[in-house]
Amino acid sequence: MMSVWLIDKLMNWKAVIGMKWIVLVHVISAIVGLGPTYAFPMLLRSGSSIREMERSLRQVSALELFPKLFGTIAVLSGLVLFFLGSYGSFLQVWIVGTLVLYVIVELVIILRLNPAAKKLHSRLADSLTPDETAAASPEVSALYDQVCRSHIWATVLGTIIFILMILKPH
Repeated sequence: MMSVWLIDKLMNWKAVIGMKWIVLVHVISAIVGLGPTYAFPMLLRSGSSIREMERSLRQVSALELFPKLFGTIAVLSGLVLFFLGSYGSFLQVWIVGTLVLYVIVELVIILRLNPAAKKLHSRLADSLTPDETAAASPEVSALYDQVCRSHIWATVLGTIIFILMILKPH
């Protein structure tokens, strides 16, 4: 008896919480999660000196918590919305496209951005001098550009994800 009641309550939890609240969590977490990523290319645009590069990377590193935490919440809440809502087939362009682009963004970050950023941090630490205007070596500049370009790619793909989520093409 008790287990039937509990199962019934769990199955109707969307009525208790309300789909509007899940949508609110999804949208707010997407905005808060992806919003700061639009600043990353701007923060990294000028990197003529070692100090500027190091400062920009520190700022970006501090803001990376937002997409990691809130981006994950956005994905999870989006999946909850899909499975609880009536959005039709899972094979719609906007659903599959969003998930594929999200995986591509993660691959860009994991396979390209993170290794380049780690190497860049190491090279910058080795290159720091008391001279505030000391220019970076060509290797460091190339790594810095790679990190910046990776952030730009992630931002462009994130924008396409937003477009798919808003327009919901079938």
